Amino acid sequence: MLSSTQFRRSGQRDDRRRRLLADEQSGADVQTVSRWAGGLAASRKSEHYGNAEFMDEQLRLTDLIPRRPVTIAAIMLAGLSVVAGLEILYTYTPGAAWTTAQWRPAAFDLDGDGSLAVWFSSALLMAAAVIAMIVYTVRRHRTDDYQGRYRIWLAAAACWTLMSIDATANLHDTFKELTTQATGARLLGDGSIWWVVPCFFLFGAVGSRLVVDMHKCRLSTAALLAAGGCYVLAIAAQLGLVLSEGGLRSVMLQSGIWLLGNLLLLMAMVLHGRYVIMDAEGLLPHRNPDSEEEEEDTAEEWIKIDSAHQTPQPVLKRRTRQTVSVSADSPVRRRLTKAEKKSLRKRLIQQRMERQRSQHSAWK
Repeated sequence: MLSSTQFRRSGQRDDRRRRLLADEQSGADVQTVSRWAGGLAASRKSEHYGNAEFMDEQLRLTDLIPRRPVTIAAIMLAGLSVVAGLEILYTYTPGAAWTTAQWRPAAFDLDGDGSLAVWFSSALLMAAAVIAMIVYTVRRHRTDDYQGRYRIWLAAAACWTLMSIDATANLHDTFKELTTQATGARLLGDGSIWWVVPCFFLFGAVGSRLVVDMHKCRLSTAALLAAGGCYVLAIAAQLGLVLSEGGLRSVMLQSGIWLLGNLLLLMAMVLHGRYVIMDAEGLLPHRNPDSEEEEEDTAEEWIKIDSAHQTPQPVLKRRTRQTVSVSADSPVRRRLTKAEKKSLRKRLIQQRMERQRSQHSAWK
């Protein structure tokens, strides 16, 4: 028994020695690396930039997301101005020789490939994907996210990137034609239903998870829902469910709704990125939990109390709930600390021992 106890004690001592030795070695390694890095930085200086102290003052990725509401409003107004300008350029350009002709330049054609509208749409979606990645880099450090819900921002960035590529490469048309050739059937007209259904389930799943994660920021949630509504309306117009008459007006409305949806998606990412960064820096207002507890403790409720006379019906009287009832004559209105409890216990033991000694001496 004694040998086993000594063996266990020696094992614990050996473990402790190993940990101390590892800590000492790691500390020495850190000091060695810091000295080596300091000496390397002192020995290596750029011929044109010196010690490059300005690198510490460069912008971070999170600085790309605007914080001021005026800046965000200016970005939204600028995007709306670009959308309106593209619509006007598609309709007519005053003073141009081709305005009365049926041919329009490819750069201003909203219904064609390689136009300014396609480039602007792709740029909006790629910017939304970049901001979603920035939100992911901050959001993954949240301490109370035990389920790992922050990973939805990676899926969102991938979806926005896919939409940006599709805006220029027309991946949905290619998928439609390949599926039509494989199945040998075109459903609902030109077969666009082959790409609409997978996109509905994919982006619907990602969008619903984003709404759940973004629900605390009402502005970003509203912008995301508005963008989803624009996409649904644009796809319905493309399938011929709405605005089926065609023509110039139909093209303008369909392209304008699609561009507006992309702009709202970007604004949703910007607004929620601002919210997440301010939350990480502790700049958001929060309620004091102590005040909430006091409000709950002092809440009033109605209870039924039997009256003193002979009538059996109870009467309603108001009662105030309180967690701790302290008398007005009590000088102490707080809990005792551990040291105070210990000293009080010691004093009581001493008083009891004195009483016992006095009783013993009285018996003698």
